[in-house]
Amino acid sequence: MGWHNRGMLIPQFSLRWVLGVTAACGVLSLVAAMALRGSAWAMSLTIAAASVALTALAHGAMFFVVWLFSLVIASWPRRAPNAPASPFNAER
Repeated sequence: MGWHNRGMLIPQFSLRWVLGVTAACGVLSLVAAMALRGSAWAMSLTIAAASVALTALAHGAMFFVVWLFSLVIASWPRRAPNAPASPFNAER
């Protein structure tokens, strides 16, 4: 599943990879349906999967915030290279 051509809008995926993701989503949906019917093990697996998904979402959101902050910081004007780094610098 490599993305070698950076000029492509979306990467190309193999059929085996797409079918594997589809099967995994189907199994997760089956477990969630069993959780709605009251199965304790299915509830615990569904809660665990939701926790992993929420954790990944939180990490992605924090990465986005830090990335935006880095863009703002990068756009700030820089001080002159000969300017003193500290207001307490004796060489003025």
